[in-house]
Amino acid sequence: MSRILHEYLTADANHTIHLVLPSEMSGEVEIVVFPRASSQTSAQQESLALAVLMDESGFSKKVLNSPQEDCWNDL
Repeated sequence: MSRILHEYLTADANHTIHLVLPSEMSGEVEIVVFPRASSQTSAQQESLALAVLMDESGFSKKVLNSPQEDCWNDL
């Protein structure tokens, strides 16, 4: 089972982020960076950006759009 690591980090003076992976996580990961929301409006924009990202995922494009999943429309 895969594990998701969700961190709020602050870049150093060189705009560098340091992240230590847990030992149970493989050394090969995918990194997605979003600016951290600092206000309620920013939090809503971040939520919208995450929803758009989910719509663009391989799961939604490959699995949900597959002919095998189209059977649910007949119910």
